[in-house]
Amino acid sequence: MIISPNIQPKKLSSWVLLSALGILWGSSFLSVKYAIIAFDPLQIASFRLIIGFLVVFVFSLILKIHVFNIFHSKIYWIYCFGVAVLSNLIPFTILAIAQEHLSTVFVGLCMATIPLLIVVLSLFLLEEESFSLKKLIGLLIGLSGSCILVLSKAKTDFEYNQNTNLVFIFLCILATFSYSLGAIIIRKSEPVNLLAFSTHALFIASILSLPFLSNQGLIPSKFDYKSIFAILNLGLLSTGMATIILIYLIKKEGPIFLSLVNFKVPLWSTIFGFLILKEVLPDNFILSAFLILLGIFICRSNKVIKNL
Repeated sequence: MIISPNIQPKKLSSWVLLSALGILWGSSFLSVKYAIIAFDPLQIASFRLIIGFLVVFVFSLILKIHVFNIFHSKIYWIYCFGVAVLSNLIPFTILAIAQEHLSTVFVGLCMATIPLLIVVLSLFLLEEESFSLKKLIGLLIGLSGSCILVLSKAKTDFEYNQNTNLVFIFLCILATFSYSLGAIIIRKSEPVNLLAFSTHALFIASILSLPFLSNQGLIPSKFDYKSIFAILNLGLLSTGMATIILIYLIKKEGPIFLSLVNFKVPLWSTIFGFLILKEVLPDNFILSAFLILLGIFICRSNKVIKNL
């Protein structure tokens, strides 16, 4: 599949879907926070993957996509496995573990650094990417915002005599690297049919999660309707439906337009965490958010402006 970066989004529906995608992904952190009331993090990741796969699988059947065709090249399945592990299994699991100890506001803003990491990794892993002074400035500004955020969180924890959360902060950082590597793999793979590719990747991730699910069991530690609803939201909407919207926008408008969602996800995760969960914003939150988003904009400004 060849996607032209010059496709200009003209329909209001594309902007609506982009906003919906930002809400779906931004609300996933809120859903995880409710899900861990009754479910183990491994259960959360497993159910999310399995339900998400079923949604995409059914949608593929409706569109008569040949998802049962397994006669692809070896490199195709290697890419599928890489996306399954790096974009799904690892980040879903470790973020659920981290959110047992960290706020949705903090975790959501950490995810805003993914576009910056993609820029860095692209310089080394993608031949078409070139380095420039503008990208260097954007990366340094975004990195400074990330450092301020992490240091502010650690300082707050120590001031309130909480158990150190440095391990869980590291897990958030690891998740951003995992997501970024997964994005690089998707860009390098260029599958003929992105919906079939996503279905196969989610299927592999679901299979890999089954041993963890069988070890933890299918039954939650206690019955809590909010947790059950949160699991359904993670699988049906934040994973399954979000994947379908993502694929549609890539095909309709191109990946550069889709990258604008990176400005929306941390915004919505903050809104949900602050207003619904009544979480306290980290020190220097506004400064951190501004620097991270400014860094993203500077790095992607030429491509983003063309799509506005």
